[in-house]
Amino acid sequence: MKLTINKKQFLASWGLAERSTSASGTVSILSSVLIKASFDSVIMQATDIKTSVICSAGGITVIEPGEAVFPVKMVSELFKKAPGEEFAIDVNEGKVTLKSGRSKYNFSSYPVSEFPPLPSSENAQTFCVLTAADLARSIEEGTLAASSGEEFPLYLSSANFHISSGKLNIVSTDTRRLAVSSSAVSSCADNASALLPMKGVKELQRVISSLSPDSEIKILFDEAQFYFKTETVEFAVRRVESKFPPYEKILPTSSTLDAVVDRADLISALERVDVIVRDFNRMVVMDVAPGSNMVLQGRAPDFGNAKEEIEAKSEGEGLRIAVNSKFFLEALRVIRDPEVKISFNGASGHMTIRRCDGEDFLCMIAPINLTEEELAMFDKESEQ
Repeated sequence: MKLTINKKQFLASWGLAERSTSASGTVSILSSVLIKASFDSVIMQATDIKTSVICSAGGITVIEPGEAVFPVKMVSELFKKAPGEEFAIDVNEGKVTLKSGRSKYNFSSYPVSEFPPLPSSENAQTFCVLTAADLARSIEEGTLAASSGEEFPLYLSSANFHISSGKLNIVSTDTRRLAVSSSAVSSCADNASALLPMKGVKELQRVISSLSPDSEIKILFDEAQFYFKTETVEFAVRRVESKFPPYEKILPTSSTLDAVVDRADLISALERVDVIVRDFNRMVVMDVAPGSNMVLQGRAPDFGNAKEEIEAKSEGEGLRIAVNSKFFLEALRVIRDPEVKISFNGASGHMTIRRCDGEDFLCMIAPINLTEEELAMFDKESEQ
């Protein structure tokens, strides 16, 4: 195999394949990228077993077709640091020669026969079709509540991809909060769902970030894998063998109080209160009532206390509620709108955060129970 490579164009697609390799290095062949070059196309493949990617390689002129498996650890650095804008690669019987200007490097490649066969979407069913922009938004918002580690039950560290009424709902929970983000889709399956591990979903986010926002992504599935396919990339994620709880049953259908607030003002106020409480209990106490400002309070016995007031347009029954400041901030930060709508179902019900003008995202956060001593303390501080 002989190739001439434009470094800038090639490294963009190489990076996509490189990120899908195994970082552990315990199995050498999983820390490598397979390049298949013909006069018609150049395809790269990489996998860490749980995820895999097949993508077109840009910036390559094929002088002589062939196949080779390149070890990522060393070769990636050579590709990136080779002098000049172009370099040439010659592969002959497992020996590789890289030439760039007056520089020359020789190294060994792995046997092509040892590279594992990757899952293929050839016989997979269509799950849905949507744009890269819509999928990226739904993943960012819908995975908000997933646990970062591999926890049990497995759905806590997974994202639920669920088709319902012509929409893709991406849902996650860590039992203390739940996030749902929806996107309109086409060519969708009927009421289908599957769990995907967050590690694979995070890698999918990086793949999507390399695409044009208008790119069409076709999602396919079989019994073991989910496939995300465009004209140039096919990314596969192994499904989680578990079921997500019936989240639709707990979605709110009414509220006792609704408040509309400026998102930026609320984030700024919460961040200041969080400075006080983040090393203690991360609890922020909110007083919300019609005709009054929203009051936020936080206290740490060995440090101090904080009180913030922001304007709010409220309707319903006033209340006091305590929630986790970190969860609250994370929900607000994924929304890009200037204002947000916050709904309550009494002091003991979940708080729900939405956009003001749509139902395509919501985050439910469970309240923190206040003791009588804490209530008295906050009452005293409110009067001061």
